[in-house]
Amino acid sequence: MNVKVNFDATFDKQHRKSYTGIVIRNSTGQDLKVKVYNNGYIPAMFASEALACVQAIRFGVESSFLRVEVEGDTLTIIKKIQSEKEEIYKIRAYISNAKRLRSNFITCKFKHAWRQTKKVAHIIAKEGLNKDANTYLANGLSSSVAWAVEDDIQGGGRGS
Repeated sequence: MNVKVNFDATFDKQHRKSYTGIVIRNSTGQDLKVKVYNNGYIPAMFASEALACVQAIRFGVESSFLRVEVEGDTLTIIKKIQSEKEEIYKIRAYISNAKRLRSNFITCKFKHAWRQTKKVAHIIAKEGLNKDANTYLANGLSSSVAWAVEDDIQGGGRGS
């Protein structure tokens, strides 16, 4: 099955924490899995986006999907993962880990996505920030997440 894995991160600079929201969708756009991660000791927003990408790839692996398209809104992170060059910045470990994890799939493509396209992932990351949560949300969606999922299914969250 081909799936899209959308991810987004929010960053709490004061507490040096980030929250990752991930949504896995099938080819018709139906949300299959949703998860939020709470990450401590994150030095900067850029690092939180790199970590979010790694977590999205890992969630795809853990979910046993073989063909994935990973979408995030940080173009620089996407380009670094697609590049064959060795990473030299502070996010090197995240980029190396992402490159290593993609070998678990038959196909793994990375794509830049505009924020509107991954609205559900963004709302889930914000929910993590509000609830200080690290969990699957499938059985207990908050009203804002449930509304965003429904809007997404109806086509309101798809970018052109």
